[in-house]
Amino acid sequence: MDRNILIVGEYGKIFLAPLIQALGKSWVIQHCTIEQPKSELLELVSKAHILLVSAEFTYYKDRKLVEDFITAGKQLQFIQVPFSGMEWLKKEWLADGCIVCNTNQHSEPIAEFVMLGILEFAINMRHMDRELRQGRWTYGGSIVRGLKHGEIQHKTIGFIGFGHIAKRVTELATPFGMEFIAISRNPKVDARLKWWKDSSHLEALLIESDYVLITTPLSESTRNLINESTLQKMKPTGVIINVARGPIINEAAIYKALKNHEIGGALLDVWYQYASTDNLEIRPSKFPFHELDNVIMTPHTASWSDQLDKRRIDAVIKNIQNFINQKPLDDVVY
Repeated sequence: MDRNILIVGEYGKIFLAPLIQALGKSWVIQHCTIEQPKSELLELVSKAHILLVSAEFTYYKDRKLVEDFITAGKQLQFIQVPFSGMEWLKKEWLADGCIVCNTNQHSEPIAEFVMLGILEFAINMRHMDRELRQGRWTYGGSIVRGLKHGEIQHKTIGFIGFGHIAKRVTELATPFGMEFIAISRNPKVDARLKWWKDSSHLEALLIESDYVLITTPLSESTRNLINESTLQKMKPTGVIINVARGPIINEAAIYKALKNHEIGGALLDVWYQYASTDNLEIRPSKFPFHELDNVIMTPHTASWSDQLDKRRIDAVIKNIQNFINQKPLDDVVY
């Protein structure tokens, strides 16, 4: 087998030393960044047989560079992606026979993040804290008349997509006494779910759910899946949580629904406008979500935990070794 591996993207540096240690000096392992001249990048990838790409490259603002880079990899036999989102890559760009794998090492922190959001919308601890700091006993039973907070037992989570993340959320939420329903492209039977139906049952899911969790990939069929019409099917107290991709929810529609308090709230970790390495101060939407009191805004950070890198390194090294040794691969995309 040819022995040339290219790692692209600044984040990819975390894989460099572990790969060298795992594969030894018989492999040529190189690293490049998106700041290098395009001609250099295309020259490097043209000689590569295994490619490891990181997110700041795959979601680079110059989409033509990404396409040209992948299509220049005429000798590529294997592409390993250390995250899950794959909407950036088109199959027709790939060299004949090239295998692509991603990784799903983010389920644990995202599931914990989701549970925090669910609990926060029920209990409203942030607001309690703000009120008491001002000397206002707005909440609580000590004066009997204080505002009450909610509970999550017997509440229903509706999953749009039932993969690694959603399954982990069910494991964490079951001891809280929550109930679960789901839609996905290929529904099966799962004893933890009240029901699991195909994607045509979106309306039924929205009507029944107290919390709607979006984990489905972005595609032409899921873009604007949640829009003005579908949002109207949610409970007025319903909370929508998006940890997948921003455009799955129509930007204008969710802003309007939140501003007019047509739904209970939203936890949005994925957005419509993103910062770049040369511009770290940018609003995540053209609409002023930051002015709303019923949305929790986070900067695509649900999976970004202090233990994520180690799990990704372990998974990437194992999969590349499996490819080299012609063993079964994890998380094959193409």
